Amino acid sequence: MKKIIVDLAVIATAVGLLVGGVALAAPNANSSNKLQCFDGQPDYPGTCSISNGVATLNNSTGPYSGVYISGSNLSGRTLSQVANLSFNYTGTPTNGSPRMTLPIDMNGDGTTDDYLSISAYFCNNGAGIVDAINDSTCTIYRNGDGTNPVGQNWADLVANHPTWTVGPAGDLPFIIADDTGSWTVSNVHIGKAARTTGK
Repeated sequence: MKKIIVDLAVIATAVGLLVGGVALAAPNANSSNKLQCFDGQPDYPGTCSISNGVATLNNSTGPYSGVYISGSNLSGRTLSQVANLSFNYTGTPTNGSPRMTLPIDMNGDGTTDDYLSISAYFCNNGAGIVDAINDSTCTIYRNGDGTNPVGQNWADLVANHPTWTVGPAGDLPFIIADDTGSWTVSNVHIGKAARTTGK
């Protein structure tokens, strides 16, 4: 597999996005849906549009586009508390596109140290569904080492890294496509945190 590179850090929706250290325009808001677009327009090709809850990511002329959900409630949660990471897609997946990307704090200092990548190429049920939590064949990679899986599936990841947490509120989970192609993304679920017994 090709190495998945840390190519995007989502900071704050009001501030905008960074790709490879290059600041982008603010995300394209859609007031009727929590699903939000980002892309490289107008400086870089690649577009995202949303209609009726379905995002179309068009990278026919490159290089990237994606979506995120406003108001994620996962910040600071341990990986074992993450209850849902899933989306539907159409189009042919590549090694890294489309993929869900989750910021992680690996050392407990409250900052994002790396990102977990959950690619449709390595996590799908054959019917266009990526379900990282419930699909036992869903391989998880860490962007800092996209060559070697950090978890053969979500349960394996949680067992091997019980202290890792989702990154802080300024770093949002997102879905990105950064290869040439076109995809749709829908039914995006990032969260909710699992309930704790007695609460």
